[in-house]
Amino acid sequence: MKINNICCLLLISLSLLSCRKEYDKFETVSYQINIVYPDNYSSSKVEGAKIELKNTITGAKYTYVSDVNGNVTCEDILPGIYSITASKSLSEGESEVLTGNRSEGYLNANVTSIKITELGLTTLKLKGGTIGGFVIKEYYYSGVPSAYFYDSYIEVYNNSTDTLYADSLCVGNTKANSTSGSIFGFLDTSDDVYLQHVFMVPGSGKNHPVAPGESFIIAVDGINHKSDPLGNPNSPVNLGAGIADYETYYSYSDRDADAADVPNMIHLYAASTAGFDWLLGVSGTGLIIFKHHDPANLPTFTEPGVSSTTRYIQIPAASILDGVDCVANSTVTLDKKRLPQAIDSGTTSVGATYNGKSVRRKIKTEIEGRKILMDTNNSTEDFEINNNPNPKGW
Repeated sequence: MKINNICCLLLISLSLLSCRKEYDKFETVSYQINIVYPDNYSSSKVEGAKIELKNTITGAKYTYVSDVNGNVTCEDILPGIYSITASKSLSEGESEVLTGNRSEGYLNANVTSIKITELGLTTLKLKGGTIGGFVIKEYYYSGVPSAYFYDSYIEVYNNSTDTLYADSLCVGNTKANSTSGSIFGFLDTSDDVYLQHVFMVPGSGKNHPVAPGESFIIAVDGINHKSDPLGNPNSPVNLGAGIADYETYYSYSDRDADAADVPNMIHLYAASTAGFDWLLGVSGTGLIIFKHHDPANLPTFTEPGVSSTTRYIQIPAASILDGVDCVANSTVTLDKKRLPQAIDSGTTSVGATYNGKSVRRKIKTEIEGRKILMDTNNSTEDFEINNNPNPKGW
């Protein structure tokens, strides 16, 4: 009898051991993860992304690195509910290849809860901080014969990989160009920029989206300058409704007509209100675009070493998104610059006044149909003379 009991116990043990082996065989699973770049990158395959799989109940973590195709195979995973996070740092070189912009970047993606009980596949598309940003695409300031210069405009372009918002973006100009005299005194001591006028795009934050590869036009006067009675037949541009997105209506003077069909910029600062329009200067000026949390209350200063009482508003270098230093002609030397080296290390020019030409940023490359513009912070290299200004054209 005792022998029979022992035999039964042995049989039960063997049976349990067999079941345990079967259980062990199926208690873990394999799972696949694929990591891809955003749609407007030059490649979808993310090599070297870091992936973490975390069991939301037990806290167990598994870490992986994606292969050349962006794939990871997770083996021997206990069934359960998991979160997945993925991240990828981009060097300047990697970013330039993928986006056209030479700037370090960081991208990530996550899934907060996914049930993993059998072989399956999850694809994560990375997102990240903006690479690139708003740049000045074109600056038309030269005017045309008969001394007509009210057809000036600035085109601002989204050179990034993400939708940006024009709301509260500011544009402003330094004092006019000079072919002689000393350097603009502020530049001796500061990387900040000092402006005569500042205008701001209206909006509360996300009223004016600008998609990657798109632009908007800021016109001095928002009319069809080629055909309007207030225009000039020599003008090359139509800046009326549907072309210009904003105009810089100069409310201090009754000589500046308000184009009712083109929204007005907000005039935040004027060093002088004696003029009758925003006069950019047909010989060129330093021009910047910037964003600041309180631009209307930035400090103002007189220019060091001169007797003028004109006060210029100080724009912190950290707030400046882009700038171009336009001078009268190619003989103007760098000591006459109005923008510091950190903003624009060179200068550019249309060559003469009243010639109907603009300066336009060169195209660096094209990715998925989106043009990437040159942006080396050197307008001598980044810009070219455009003989036929064409708002929003190429």
